[in-house]
Amino acid sequence: MVFLKVRCRRRAAVVLAVMIWGVSFFLHFFWEMVQVPFFTDMTEAPHWDVVWLCTRATIGDANIAIGAYAVAAWISRDWFWAVSGWRLTSLSVYLAVGLIVTMLFEYWATGDGGRWNYSELMPVVTWSGTGVLPLAQWVFMPLITVLVVKWMFLGWLTLRAKRRGIVELR
Repeated sequence: MVFLKVRCRRRAAVVLAVMIWGVSFFLHFFWEMVQVPFFTDMTEAPHWDVVWLCTRATIGDANIAIGAYAVAAWISRDWFWAVSGWRLTSLSVYLAVGLIVTMLFEYWATGDGGRWNYSELMPVVTWSGTGVLPLAQWVFMPLITVLVVKWMFLGWLTLRAKRRGIVELR
């Protein structure tokens, strides 16, 4: 990873957090829109109602993503774990926290919360009642997020270094 001076670390940490939240938002929004047919009454709902519902769900997804990232960073004691050499522990914690929160929220939302119901198209994990697509979402989207964010963040650091006239990156 590009060496970060102490005075730049705070700004870089904020930039990384915004990148994680933003990339996660766009990826999860795409996923939410694609899985619309797997929820009851969504295909018959007016377009903008579906967009609004998916946007609200996506904001929650992005918040779960940054929260899961923060837990992984706290455990690994490295906020920049996703853009430096990955440790299996950090990535596992990131995925596990997202999956656990998703399972708990889906259990509540399809049960007592009454937020939504799965259509007959949604495959369901029998022991938890959670849809397979929301679980798959929390495996694939976080992995793609950290790959894209690593690329974006290192590009941002390189651009900053070029602007400042720093030629040596390591």
